[in-house]
Amino acid sequence: MTALDMVDRCQQRLHEDPAVTTPVYYPYPEVLSALNRAQRMFVLLTLCLETTVTFDEDGSTFYNMRTSYEDWLLPLRVSTLAGVRVRPARLADLDALDSQWQANVAPTKRYAALGFDFFVCYPQQSGMALVITYAQAPPALVNPTDVPVIPEDYHPALPDFAIPWLRLKEGGQEFQKSLPYLKRFFAEADREAEYVRQRNIAARYDNLPFELRRLDRSKFLGVRPDLPSMKGSKNG
Repeated sequence: MTALDMVDRCQQRLHEDPAVTTPVYYPYPEVLSALNRAQRMFVLLTLCLETTVTFDEDGSTFYNMRTSYEDWLLPLRVSTLAGVRVRPARLADLDALDSQWQANVAPTKRYAALGFDFFVCYPQQSGMALVITYAQAPPALVNPTDVPVIPEDYHPALPDFAIPWLRLKEGGQEFQKSLPYLKRFFAEADREAEYVRQRNIAARYDNLPFELRRLDRSKFLGVRPDLPSMKGSKNG
């Protein structure tokens, strides 16, 4: 499906008049923005996109990875060029292991990661190359002919998220009636996440997709779970 196909599908479900060239309530840019948000959310929940790069250390302890890799989400596996595994650690682990760990110069054996940007090497050695496989964020849909980079089977799930997101500004019954779409989006994301989880375990990656069954899904749309609209979604 192209971006234009998905925008058309959203506008049809939102009951925009197909005879109107420029919709008033849900114009093309707004719908496209919601679809981009949907694709980013799908990738974040499933970690279905990944790439491998060679990262050259400059002797620093701390790095902002998105400076070098704009699509960086989180590391999945880190090793040396010789294939020796660099193990993950927490900052508290490094503090306990070595009180001078931030200034210890030697080949890197551990790494730590915080958020979607911060990366730590221990020890540090200028000129050392690391092979990093990381989960990557998707490129934005910009042109009408652009195609989402997630697996094709899940393209229909993007309108399922975009529609409730767009209905937020209306609220009330219109928003409540769109919640079954959101439920279907999470079901599809859960299906892909389970596949990726098993693949990552087999590859001995350090990070796995979220356990979607444990998430409070109401927070994704900024809705309190005790509101009638969210209760009604259980039957959607």
